[in-house]
Amino acid sequence: MVSSPSLSADQVKDSLKRLRQGHGLARPTSVLNALSEPVRAHLTRGTDTEPSSPSEVTLVVSILRRAVDQLADDERLYVEVDLNLVPEHRYATLTERQESLARLLKCAAKTVRRHADRALDTLAYHLIAADQAQPASTRQRPSPAPVPGSPDRESTAKSSEAFLEFWRLADGSRVDIVCSEIPDNERPYYASPADRNYLRYAKFADLDSLIYLRTRFAQIAPTVTIRDFAPSEYYNTQADALVVVGGPPWNAKYREFLPQLPFYFEPHPLGEDDPLVVPTLSGLTLGPRWTERQELLEDLAVFTRLTLAQGTTVFLLGGCLTLGVLGAAHCFLEGERGARSARYVADHVDQDDFVLITEARRVGGITDVSDLTMVNPLLLLTRRNNEPFTTVIDNTNRYTAMQAAR
Repeated sequence: MVSSPSLSADQVKDSLKRLRQGHGLARPTSVLNALSEPVRAHLTRGTDTEPSSPSEVTLVVSILRRAVDQLADDERLYVEVDLNLVPEHRYATLTERQESLARLLKCAAKTVRRHADRALDTLAYHLIAADQAQPASTRQRPSPAPVPGSPDRESTAKSSEAFLEFWRLADGSRVDIVCSEIPDNERPYYASPADRNYLRYAKFADLDSLIYLRTRFAQIAPTVTIRDFAPSEYYNTQADALVVVGGPPWNAKYREFLPQLPFYFEPHPLGEDDPLVVPTLSGLTLGPRWTERQELLEDLAVFTRLTLAQGTTVFLLGGCLTLGVLGAAHCFLEGERGARSARYVADHVDQDDFVLITEARRVGGITDVSDLTMVNPLLLLTRRNNEPFTTVIDNTNRYTAMQAAR
């Protein structure tokens, strides 16, 4: 096959538009029908692949995925969803995928389509210009496409590096997790050490979050020592990192840090919401959102990082309900999205203390927290050297407007 010297970006984009229809790259052989022969010839020029062969399919898919990876964060997600490369938005049609992304971003589907078209323009130019300055005889054959669903090694390494830096997990460091505990009068009988069927974890309130944290820390930092405690069990202060899971109503350790924080959870009787109050923002009050049938729509994920003078880094994971606590854990640990969110916060606060508040949802039993590079947080406050917290980002109007509309 010989590359056409007159190939235009419009021709490439037309092929990409055909490719994103139907199953997209979730069905790799789609490239044979969707991409015109001149486009495939341009992408594979300088190689000895046979037209319409399995090796050509593999090569073209690899080139496309590498080009997508070169896009900026604010465009890459739209293209990945369009081409059916994101498991969370994997549907048989382009319309379903774009509507799924619109629900995540809380915007109109036409807004997603507009951004996606612009991103496809950028991808087309990446592909038309690829290797243009390099003679065909010196081009290297791209690596085979990764197995669908398995992360690229370089991407995985970058994600792990972002996690380790954000969570300050050095080799051999010690992490103590203090998880909220159920009040004595609410615990099952087997949570008592005196019971013949005693289960220690039966007294832990945010058990989903605890298990998730332990699992993810073990994956990204296998040399770190992790211990877990209930607040009534914890008296040690020498950990390199202290992760406090669950808000102040059921976590006495969290309550110890409240005087240092620019917010508090307003206490209400058991069975009612404990809304979040930010006194410095004219007493701003935020709480969970419910449907008319009292089905939970959203909670608030409240993530705090404090650095103590003696060296311990403290992470406080809170929420008005357990969903918010789990959302706070997912926000900076969930795959590549979590890594991007960690880098996003680092760009805004560097190594300073901070408080971040964003939405957490449960969709079909899945804890859903947005990529902060795509949907900015509701609130980001920061401080340096124990000075008062100041507001860096304030998007709370989008949440309060929805609360007022109900």
